[in-house]
Amino acid sequence: MLIIFDLDDTLIDTTGSITPLKLEQALAKMMEAGLEVGDPEKALETLKRLDGATESASQTLLEFLEIVGADQKYFEIGHQEVYGPLALDTPVFPLEGALEVLEDLRSQYLLALVSMGKPEQQLLKLKNAGIDSTIFSKIIISEDRDKKPHYKTILEELGFSPLQTLVCGDRVKRDLSPAKELGCKTVHMQWGRGLISGSSEPPVDVDFRIRKLSQMKEILGDKQ
Repeated sequence: MLIIFDLDDTLIDTTGSITPLKLEQALAKMMEAGLEVGDPEKALETLKRLDGATESASQTLLEFLEIVGADQKYFEIGHQEVYGPLALDTPVFPLEGALEVLEDLRSQYLLALVSMGKPEQQLLKLKNAGIDSTIFSKIIISEDRDKKPHYKTILEELGFSPLQTLVCGDRVKRDLSPAKELGCKTVHMQWGRGLISGSSEPPVDVDFRIRKLSQMKEILGDKQ
């Protein structure tokens, strides 16, 4: 069997360890450019609170700027900072049990990774989270939002059918729906953005839902 993982909020805690830092940096940049927010500490609290209920940092910034009544020109400044390069020493935390689960799974299954973003940044996240990239038989990192062609490439290159493939990700539309269209089984990681993504979706594109990676063993046990 082949297991294809997403990275952000699936194997690493992006929402918990990276996004808060990037939002703080974005607020500082917007203020440097003239954004008036009153108390900076309260503004940062508002940003982080909003981020807990949105599907993306972009949406967080838009809602924040609307609340403070700011010109939307600040959005581009904040957006550029949030999605800009990571410092080489940026702390990145793997999800609970991620390292152990991946090591265990690699002994029984082929693993692959499909992640959206800039390759150098996503690989840096892997490294800083302590995840050995050689665990994966195939890694595809692309700024293209459509993952379906990448799933197809991996299936063809590694010689697996969709019925032999499990795809795990936190976003239903972005990670799981394309996999389901191919006929793969899907696992919804309900973490970070995954707590919001798919909360109002029909379950047709989700075969399993988990809150911890250790639950993958239960799913795979059921499939054996």
